[in-house]
Amino acid sequence: MDTVDLDLLKYCTERKNYEAIGSTVDKSMCIKESWLLLGAMKDYYSEFDVDIIDPKDFKTWFRISKHPELKREAHELYSNIIDNVFSTEMPDSGPFKATVQRLKDGILLDQLVEQWRKGSISMEGITSRLEGTRPEAVSTHSEDISVTDLADHARHGGLYWRLEDLNRSIGPISRGDFIVVGKRPEVGGTSFLCSELTHMLEQLPEGGKVIVFNNEEEDWKVKGRIISTALGVDYRSIIAHPKKYNEEWEKWLGKREFKLVHDTNMTVASIRAKLEKEKPDVVGVNVLLKVGGTGKTEDHDKFQELGERFRVFAGLYAPMVAIVQADPSAEGEKFIPQDRIYKSKTALQGESDVLIMIGTDEDIVDHRRYIHVAKNKIPPSACTDVRQKHIKSEVKFDIDTGRFESVNFKKHSRGKGHVYTSTDI
Repeated sequence: MDTVDLDLLKYCTERKNYEAIGSTVDKSMCIKESWLLLGAMKDYYSEFDVDIIDPKDFKTWFRISKHPELKREAHELYSNIIDNVFSTEMPDSGPFKATVQRLKDGILLDQLVEQWRKGSISMEGITSRLEGTRPEAVSTHSEDISVTDLADHARHGGLYWRLEDLNRSIGPISRGDFIVVGKRPEVGGTSFLCSELTHMLEQLPEGGKVIVFNNEEEDWKVKGRIISTALGVDYRSIIAHPKKYNEEWEKWLGKREFKLVHDTNMTVASIRAKLEKEKPDVVGVNVLLKVGGTGKTEDHDKFQELGERFRVFAGLYAPMVAIVQADPSAEGEKFIPQDRIYKSKTALQGESDVLIMIGTDEDIVDHRRYIHVAKNKIPPSACTDVRQKHIKSEVKFDIDTGRFESVNFKKHSRGKGHVYTSTDI
């Protein structure tokens, strides 16, 4: 169980605390077990005149009176949760209420996203409402746009890609950008994510942080890929000389963090809680469709919901890069079109700012991959080329290090301190 859920339940073990926040908690703010226990606490306070819940009495009442229909395994689970709750220290009221307030903002997501889909509110409007300013959506009107205005609307700053092809097509990414990467199995989706996000971490100052949420491959495999792509060394060398490469890894990190969160049962709520706690600069998700907690049973509807939620997360926290599967018809296709995402013809595509498809030859030649930027709504920047907006490009996949490298464009030292010249574009 997440720390936020434990703190929430612990805080509500005192009547005065429950009365202060209990009625304002929405089930989207916590996991289903926490939601059931909060409902039980409400009934417990109504039935018994107590100011503080006694764990032994509460467990007996919960098992015999409140939920006798639950099976033995379920009661054992709830008994363990209750024990964990009461062994947790009471959270400090001020910081905890601030966290709850941010989680309560999640209640607005559905209605705000629906407004955004209808065009009645901008992404900035969603962000500001969730942060408390809550301006009403307004229409805009202008008589003329100057050259200076055009420059002001260009993309400035952000984080650059390791693949120069993507810098030419998409340019740097910033908070608010939701990027979806589609590919077939065993093409290198995890490696692509690690290759790009390790490059982005190098551009961050001290204290910078990248988080990858992984719910597919085993954690040690993904961590190995992260280190390989960061240091540019093959996995065999790392396991042969662990001390040497651990030192190089720590040196490479400096005072920054690259966190891997591995959970095969992760949900939208657990990811949101982690983002709220960590406040990262860049986020990766591997794999998006396996994230639970949407309440949707059909994959198409689930993709729609996940796309809406993660687009909002990108605006609230950091740019998001999410891996999805392409459908079987894309097998062996070099430049995959955007309608080949598995279980989604339009739902997820409509929510993304950028859709990158990774294809292969029919025989999947080890070192060749094909990049197609099938959708691109990112504003132009100094390094982008309008002719490459929907680029189709062959790239090199270094199967040993996991890095994706350009074969059609020369390498640039983009990022902190880079000054663009006419040769860049």
